[in-house]
Amino acid sequence: MMLSLLQTARSRIATGRALLLCTLLLGAGVWTGCDNMLDIEPQGEQTSASFFTSADDANRALAGAYDALQQQYEVPTYQGAPTFLAGYDMVFGEVASDNAFKGGESQNDQPDIDDVQSFTVNPNNLYIGKMWSSLYEAVTRSNRILNNVPDIEMDEAERADILAQARFIRAYANFYLLQAFGMDPDSNNGPGIVLLTGEVTIGNADQPRSPEPEVWTLIEDDLRAAAQELPTKGELSSSEYGRATMGAANTLLVKAHIFQKEWSEAETLARQVINSGEYRLADDFGGIFRTSGEHGPGSIFEINYAQDANEIEGYYGNVWQASRSTWGFGFKQPTQDLVDAFDSNDPRLDATIIFDGEVMPDGTTVGGATSRSGYHNEKIWIPQDLYPSNQGVGDYEGPSNVRYLRFANLLLWHAEAANELGNAPAALESLNRVRERARQNADNPSGVLPDITTTNQSELREAIYRERRLEFAMEDLRFFDLMRQGRADEVLSDAGFVAGTHERMPIPQREIDLSDGALQQNPGY
Repeated sequence: MMLSLLQTARSRIATGRALLLCTLLLGAGVWTGCDNMLDIEPQGEQTSASFFTSADDANRALAGAYDALQQQYEVPTYQGAPTFLAGYDMVFGEVASDNAFKGGESQNDQPDIDDVQSFTVNPNNLYIGKMWSSLYEAVTRSNRILNNVPDIEMDEAERADILAQARFIRAYANFYLLQAFGMDPDSNNGPGIVLLTGEVTIGNADQPRSPEPEVWTLIEDDLRAAAQELPTKGELSSSEYGRATMGAANTLLVKAHIFQKEWSEAETLARQVINSGEYRLADDFGGIFRTSGEHGPGSIFEINYAQDANEIEGYYGNVWQASRSTWGFGFKQPTQDLVDAFDSNDPRLDATIIFDGEVMPDGTTVGGATSRSGYHNEKIWIPQDLYPSNQGVGDYEGPSNVRYLRFANLLLWHAEAANELGNAPAALESLNRVRERARQNADNPSGVLPDITTTNQSELREAIYRERRLEFAMEDLRFFDLMRQGRADEVLSDAGFVAGTHERMPIPQREIDLSDGALQQNPGY
């Protein structure tokens, strides 16, 4: 909930938004009242050329690019959809996996999420459209910065920093788009995504997809270039927390190498960031997810939210996932399979799961009767004094940041890469650091989560996979982990997952229809 660079600049974003045209690419009629942005030339609006004239303009545009990473409930409608949509990250990252049920009031409550959960999703699914349009908006805003800020007369160091942050945001969005729509986890030679680097104009709007290897090349180039110019976390003031840093760019690059099974590159870079001393595991695992734990020692990159009576700045996830027995809508309910995956004495179980009838630290009792499994997600829990209604804001204005990259991610990616390279001692060291932190959260650590000792590559791989599931449960990573590990068919076949189809989501049908044949649908849809 920290008021940092994004929030303090928010009052200036309105002017920056004037340079956003009717929509973002491919003639997609994303915004209400615009069937095709290419039908007419915009009249009486600032263009990129007229907007970018000063350093202040560049910073306002940058704030707008960060703003595109947030997901707000109050968004322009996509193909006539209501604005009442949850975040696509929780839908595709967790509900599509074995970690969570959709939840909500009934099966008729948000049926498009049911379709994702049962792998009956179709190209007109509203969450598919929201994910596509939101991420391409981030790409477009980043491209406008990258294409126009070089021509502004301004301080060179400030320019370089702004351009580096824009590259990081573009890489973040392209990464998510690729993992959702364009990857082949077996060959790394999937159909890819529409790769935009310039302004969308009448002459270049209907573009085909670039194959997966080309997308990875741009992602890696952006992140390497960004890391060269970005400051370290230690060089930031607290008011700057939430912006991209060198560590964030390098860690996202590690993730890119992991997804491509580039083990040597991943291990080397992960070790470099680990040894930098910039990050450490926070002592209190549960405290990571409280507002007091934001931007803690193990935080590499967070997406900032805040409760602000004058702006739409809050996090939708708090109300969407809170129990219906308290103040929430009860979505993304943990499964029994997830609960059973934990050792009974693993302290992370209590820090991740709210059990039926559990009394929370603020005295609230959470009932499980409104949950299909009887459980709720504790990582988004907030005390009553932070309920939006008690902060003078709407129910969708929760205070929690999204922890996108944590130091534990980096350690477990290092462990995975080292194991695939046959370096079991290095893999065990990183894996057991994560388990040690969890163990020390127990009242009596003796006998809790003993160190993993196997040096058998296959056994150690399974131990690392299991540790990822437990450490990051309910953090919207599970489905994409299963997919890139090649285990989605094995784990999710009973839910309806079909290999060869469901590794990729369908391209929104509206985008197909408006592309004049340039976009081809993913197989199976």
